[in-house]
Amino acid sequence: MLLQQAFGSIVAFAVYLVASLGVLGLFTWLYIWVTPYDELEDIRQGKLAPAVALAGAMLGYTAPILVAAHVQAGFLDFFAWSLIACVVQLAVFRGLYWLLPRVIETNNIAGATCFAAASVCAGLINAGSFVP
Repeated sequence: MLLQQAFGSIVAFAVYLVASLGVLGLFTWLYIWVTPYDELEDIRQGKLAPAVALAGAMLGYTAPILVAAHVQAGFLDFFAWSLIACVVQLAVFRGLYWLLPRVIETNNIAGATCFAAASVCAGLINAGSFVP
């Protein structure tokens, strides 16, 4: 009985780990696709601002999916919450980009820090709003 329970926990861990990494990868790809600049090329060139902004968005996205996986309200809820988290992060980016246009493209570290902080704050509030 104990072995069966341990196996079930390991399977649940593996499923949520793979699903979490998968949705994080999809979110990151979508975020890069939606932004009006090429993060990957800019990061390859050593520009810090796109890396800071992208890292903040990824962290902000990760917080709600972490809570959804931890609470384990169900796999469908996990995916629904990951979609909500994605929409929130993209809305944060759009809103900030409207207020602070082109700060990332010009490698403005102060602006990128604002983008990252806003993304993390929105993600934490989003995670805190999760009710199973």
